[in-house]
Amino acid sequence: MPRSATRSNRCTAIFSKHPSPGRVKTRLSPPLRPEEAAALAEGMLRDTVERCLLSSAFATTLLFTPAEEEAWFRAAFPGLSDFRPQRGEGLAERLARGFEELLAETPGRTVVAIGSDQPLVLPERIAEAHAALERGADLVLGPDLGGGYYLVGLSVSRPELFLEIEMGTTGMYAATLGLARELGLAVERLAPAYDVDVERDLVRLRADLDAWRSRGGAAEPTFPRCTDRSLRELFPRPA
Repeated sequence: MPRSATRSNRCTAIFSKHPSPGRVKTRLSPPLRPEEAAALAEGMLRDTVERCLLSSAFATTLLFTPAEEEAWFRAAFPGLSDFRPQRGEGLAERLARGFEELLAETPGRTVVAIGSDQPLVLPERIAEAHAALERGADLVLGPDLGGGYYLVGLSVSRPELFLEIEMGTTGMYAATLGLARELGLAVERLAPAYDVDVERDLVRLRADLDAWRSRGGAAEPTFPRCTDRSLRELFPRPA
């Protein structure tokens, strides 16, 4: 029997760092200066949050770090009501504890976690992940082109999927998939996407946004305006 698909039973958790120079998107420096990388990170975060808030298919929670920047996050996103500090020493522990906390709050809930550096991932893709969990998948993964994943969804807490995997490596997705199979979990995979981590990702993102705009997409509510503006300021086109 499929789980209830009500919005309150679907939680999308955005994991994000405060966009401080030298602490976010460090692999983009060079070509960007730390201040420019931080500005781009903030633009992508703003687009991710605002895009999720447009969707009526799920509720949105922001899990932020560091904890002392809570006031900044609340001021930046007045339309969002659920803010929580990330808990744990590294990404694996923070993901494990975040899923454990959110899943424990509401029986039958589905939780999907995303980062804030995939400005082209639409709410429909996130809703697709929730629907897969409601159909009976134990784990949903959205592979990224760097060997990790841009999205992970669970309906039951499975901390080993994070704590027993080396995070941030080119083999993270494959290792997670292998462990899930060893555990006998039913896995559903979404279409791949890419994070914005290195210079070639910037080039690709700029081209994708230009193509979207050329189709008239800049007027669409889901167009990542903050990211687009930041990229155009960083890399102006010749007149």
